[in-house]
Amino acid sequence: MAKEKTKRVLDHLLYLLELHENNAIVLYSPTLSQQIPTSRAANAFNVFQQGLHQIEIVRLCALWDTPDPAKENISTIIELVDHPEVIETLAEETSLHWRGIGGRVYPTTDDPDLQAFAEEALQRSNEEFGEQEAQKAREELRKAIADSRAILNSPKHASIMNLRDKHLAHSLSETRRERKVGPLPPMKYGDERDVLNATLPIVEALYCWVNGTSFSLEDSREIDRQNATALWTGCTFDVAE
Repeated sequence: MAKEKTKRVLDHLLYLLELHENNAIVLYSPTLSQQIPTSRAANAFNVFQQGLHQIEIVRLCALWDTPDPAKENISTIIELVDHPEVIETLAEETSLHWRGIGGRVYPTTDDPDLQAFAEEALQRSNEEFGEQEAQKAREELRKAIADSRAILNSPKHASIMNLRDKHLAHSLSETRRERKVGPLPPMKYGDERDVLNATLPIVEALYCWVNGTSFSLEDSREIDRQNATALWTGCTFDVAE
């Protein structure tokens, strides 16, 4: 279940990165806003800005919502993985992968004893590397779990989730969270960026050690940034005041 949910969380995060890089220009830069004078059109532009920003917040909150077997989020993955026997199983999978990489050593030699020695040395090297990678899996999984729990217990997470629950997902005068702990500080612009940046290494670690495949979210983010720049810097508004 953790493997499947981690795949889906990566997909959700990739879409969130696309939203974020568009918002970096639409909301957080003057690229478009400086072209819009005080006018009726400015009201429509404000709606556009707010809507794009709000969907980013909603999608970020979905990644950090409460754990539930039906939900595809980081919290659920953490609850599935945060058990010593599960971490050890994933570490052993990593080790077995490298121990299983053998094969012949090229170029081959006519001396069968030398050939056997070379292949044995390669196998030994793979086994040692596998043990190193297994230990790395244990350490990075534990760090991902600890960092995830830190985010879930952070004031920024509480403020962002409260905004989502109160004003975006629902229209509430008071959330359950507010009834339980009292008034919460409002979310600030940029809080979503901080949580997103902290999310990237967590999901990369989970995807690497739960699913056994590395993935560079920064590379994807750079492509998203280039795409957003190509679109929005090519847009020109001609609005009468």
